[in-house]
Amino acid sequence: MNTKHGNKTDTERVNVKPKVKINSPRTTKARLGEVLPEFHSGIQYSDFLAQIAKKRNVKKYLEIGVQYGANLGKIACQNAIGVDTSFVINQNIAANKKRVSLFQMSSDDFFSDVDVIRELAGHPDLIFLDGMHLFEFLLRDFYNAERISSKRTLIAMHDCLPLTENMIVRDQEIAVHASIDTHYHRWWTGDVWKIIPILRKYRPDLRLVIVNAQPTGLVFATNLNPESTILRDNYFRIVDEFYTYPNDKAAICEHYQQEEIIDCEKILASFEHSRHFVT
Repeated sequence: MNTKHGNKTDTERVNVKPKVKINSPRTTKARLGEVLPEFHSGIQYSDFLAQIAKKRNVKKYLEIGVQYGANLGKIACQNAIGVDTSFVINQNIAANKKRVSLFQMSSDDFFSDVDVIRELAGHPDLIFLDGMHLFEFLLRDFYNAERISSKRTLIAMHDCLPLTENMIVRDQEIAVHASIDTHYHRWWTGDVWKIIPILRKYRPDLRLVIVNAQPTGLVFATNLNPESTILRDNYFRIVDEFYTYPNDKAAICEHYQQEEIIDCEKILASFEHSRHFVT
């Protein structure tokens, strides 16, 4: 069933192709003349997320893709949920928290089987998506996460600013092998960067904020609409379209040229985060 927006259904609305505004001046070295930056110059992503959580007084937190727990351990909140298919925890993930719940299962099963709002005693304030590094997995994680969000919830997604052609290969084994003896040893982002053009096209109502967090960027989605079914209703259409979407150096160069990338420090300065995110 389609959600109504005025006189158009969600399915009808995706046929409208809004113009994507390209902002200037550019805020990364890539936009100042280089095609791609060698490295991003912002704060390490987990430190940035921890500071954002503190500034927004996050009480309820959900993380998809915990693995070792390095990021989860830095987040201060009351209730936290971590999801991973195979935990290898070597951090104190309970630090600065009253309660932590871990679910060792796929994110698809988690969103299907777990009452997240009940488990957290409310809607999550911050959600971090860092699961399987393939765009269709992140797409599902995003629309499932939005469904259990409130208007104020902030969704963060990792690895959407890749630095080389090798790291965006969909096959992790090939990507890791190609990274040996390079500055990017074992780095693999996959093609999750495609979530940005997907959301630009199919969900222009969202506000996307892209930051130069090390090592491979963060993208935040705000102004969420938990009632929207556009992405879910058009899932196979989107997957078919973006599976054939170019995934090479030229494509990610164009990706950098079309997006405004904001420096982490600018968002953390004073109350600047409230200028970028729904509060």
